[in-house]
Amino acid sequence: MQHAWRYPAGIVLGLLLCGSCRAAARETAPADAATGAQGAWLEQAVASLSAMPDTDSLVTAAVLARQLPDAQARAIDLLDRAAASAPQAADVGLLDITLCSAQTGCDALKREARLRHLDPRNGSLWMVALHDASMRNDRPRIDSMLSRMAQGDRFDVHFISLGQRFLVALKRIPPPPGATGTSADSLRRMQAMALVAAFVLPPMQDLVEACKPGNPVSDARRKTCRAIADSLRRSDTLIADLIGLRLQEWTARDTADKDDALARRRRLLWKMHQLNDVSGTAAMPPAGQIGIMLAHENEVEGIDAVLLATARPLDPPAHWQPPRPASASTLQTRH
Repeated sequence: MQHAWRYPAGIVLGLLLCGSCRAAARETAPADAATGAQGAWLEQAVASLSAMPDTDSLVTAAVLARQLPDAQARAIDLLDRAAASAPQAADVGLLDITLCSAQTGCDALKREARLRHLDPRNGSLWMVALHDASMRNDRPRIDSMLSRMAQGDRFDVHFISLGQRFLVALKRIPPPPGATGTSADSLRRMQAMALVAAFVLPPMQDLVEACKPGNPVSDARRKTCRAIADSLRRSDTLIADLIGLRLQEWTARDTADKDDALARRRRLLWKMHQLNDVSGTAAMPPAGQIGIMLAHENEVEGIDAVLLATARPLDPPAHWQPPRPASASTLQTRH
């Protein structure tokens, strides 16, 4: 099962301004640049980490292997080993599902069903099943998956905990090649967050499409999608929070509910605007910013900490309005 996802323009801004991802992307090589010094480092890193028995090393070896030519099957094998070494680790299990869903012939549905027994209240553990139903245009099954997702009390993707695992493992091997004058510790932090940005963010387009207003089918799902919005608002990552606010706006119970979604979204976009201004500056270099982010379990809390460390306000002035991205803008993420 292979996914090709497009995010709506309103969500693109969130990904583009995501401070931790943006800082890492500035300073690290592209994820598919397995050539030259970067390629040699990747080969050695995967070989070294895959020989270690601990979960952090195996899961990091897996995401690094994804950047090597013809190594997707090897990456899944390493992730399965990591999941077997820590069967109660929901973050590793979810990453295993995410990477499996991008691999032809890999049974992500089976993995997702198994992980629900470990983390039954996590709404994100219906995304593969929802995608499968959407690909088959199976409306009753789509409605069933949405209903089950609505019963969740949160939507965790374990964004930060996986970044912490990557950093622990990267400290066991030589640092990746990087800019002259950048410390080894800084390079490792940026590499860890680059891996998070490349492989951990969940694909959500099927959910967005299922709840987008404007037709009788989505209108019939209004109450269900509003319940999912609450779950998304209790996520550990920025992108889910933004999507939750969009769904709340689309499915608001009344005017006050819609106004609440718009106000929360405006405040969050203001924070991202401030983060965009400060990221990579002398006041907040990338490695320092990522260090702060990785010290928090929730990405938005990490953003707040970065802004407070640079004396940036968390609330927008009364006159401020968020930028309006072009309606044709889309972001395609292949997993």
